[in-house]
Amino acid sequence: MRTFLLLFVLLASPVHAEVNAYLNKYSISTQETVRLTIESTQQGQPQRPDLSVLNQDFDLLGIKQMTISSLQAGSRQATTRWQVLLRPKHAGQIKIPALSVNGEQADPLLIEVTGLLPKEITNQSTPTVDGEPLFITTSIDHTEAYEGSQLIYRVKFFHKEPLNKNAVLSDPFLNQALILPIEEIKKSEIKIKGQAYFLEERRYAIFPDEPGTHFIEPPLFSGTSASDQYFETQGNEIEIAVIPRANTNSRGYWLPLSTLQLEESIDQPAVLAPGSSLIRKLTLTAHGLPAARLPSLSILKNELADLELLQTDLEESFDERGLVSRRIETVKVTMKERGEVTLPPIDIHWWDTYEDQSKIASIPPLILHVNSPTHSTSPLVPAKKAVSFESTSAPESPTSDIQSTTPTQQPPSQQIPLIVFLATVSIISSLGWLYTYNGLRKMRVKTQKKREALTERQNEKKIHAHSLAEKNTFQALAMACQQDNVDISKLRLIEWAQHFWPDTLIQTLEDISPLTRNKTFDFLIIDMEQHLYSNEKSLWQGDLLLQAIEKLRLRRNKGKI
Repeated sequence: MRTFLLLFVLLASPVHAEVNAYLNKYSISTQETVRLTIESTQQGQPQRPDLSVLNQDFDLLGIKQMTISSLQAGSRQATTRWQVLLRPKHAGQIKIPALSVNGEQADPLLIEVTGLLPKEITNQSTPTVDGEPLFITTSIDHTEAYEGSQLIYRVKFFHKEPLNKNAVLSDPFLNQALILPIEEIKKSEIKIKGQAYFLEERRYAIFPDEPGTHFIEPPLFSGTSASDQYFETQGNEIEIAVIPRANTNSRGYWLPLSTLQLEESIDQPAVLAPGSSLIRKLTLTAHGLPAARLPSLSILKNELADLELLQTDLEESFDERGLVSRRIETVKVTMKERGEVTLPPIDIHWWDTYEDQSKIASIPPLILHVNSPTHSTSPLVPAKKAVSFESTSAPESPTSDIQSTTPTQQPPSQQIPLIVFLATVSIISSLGWLYTYNGLRKMRVKTQKKREALTERQNEKKIHAHSLAEKNTFQALAMACQQDNVDISKLRLIEWAQHFWPDTLIQTLEDISPLTRNKTFDFLIIDMEQHLYSNEKSLWQGDLLLQAIEKLRLRRNKGKI
């Protein structure tokens, strides 16, 4: 079913394709490798480019394919990327011919291959010196990085003589980039080929923000030595390739990181009642990005509770991997009324720069049960009625005593007052019992009406709470579908269904299919399960599932289901 729908879309709309190719380095040695990236932006499933034309000049060491989806101007755009790892077979200027995808060609590329290691790479290890009084080496952990991601840049400054205080070693520079010194200068002494040197080491975290090929300007030293001799020297430039963002999301942020962790802690009273509050603390810890670039975490809208952002703390520190950032948000949640308060799930989308794939850090929905405050005193009307009933029946015991002590041989005229007295007591007791019974019956009816009204209000609040939770979980589901993340979409779909059909036990995707009574929805769930249990998770697209769910919600609003 999905295949037919996609085929119909492809036939009904014009196909616009764009193919680009670029290298992570344009000057290498025969001992190095180079990564060739081919990107195709077009509708439908693109064909794999013919790489056999590269076999004459390169050894193909590996190939990786990924599909990246994004929203631009309200329309979905899919980009397929192939990354090919190559090693040159010979030195010289090698031309990479124009590669084609579905008939569209990329521009040809030129790469310069030398027989020796480039000067920058040589300077990353122990330098070769010939009695130089001072020199600078520079190195970097990667020559290819995503826009905004972290690069670790190292500077080593060697000098034979102690330096005067006027000596200055500048910081590296890269246009359109944030550069942060990671640590204090490390000073030591070292011997190179039997010659003693003073060594100063510095590390920097560089965050390039402009895609393209750039050169990092190395540090410049200028100053005098202890013997008042003036020196000036500079390190070597390093070329880097900055890749554009791999994807975008509806909130607009981009998080290229090595690790990301989302945590929460809650401080709440033993019993939640209307007017009571709890404190929720959300902590986002990231490796490889400044704290100012981390997104906000809290959703401050809820109809059954007041949410107030008390404090936002940004923290930064450094470890061996570079910059460690934390964003800590403290939120006060005050309950408005009785019922079930649902705080929606939190999903933070990020890009794993090590595994080169999209990931999501999540916190599940938080469900709070708000109860009414207990009352220590209450009217005890039924107890008073019971006491009244017992007091009216009390005279029976004295009458029996009187009757037993009355002489057996009394004239009939003397027994008439006793008979009248007993009859009167009996009538009064009966009337009292009838009055008490009538009061108890009215009380039961009144209590039953109160219970029914209370039950009705509780049901209304429960329905309202499920309605709010359904809206919140639908928003989370929509975001997961827009990101084409099949794993998170499955979890969010089950959570949404549990609130859309609150009276039905739903634990798996199979529990949802019978409730929709829609064959198209069944096919979409089958399609989701096939991608979940295959190696093609990245090929799943959630737009059709999202459309089917929107139609299902529309039918519910119109009263058709």
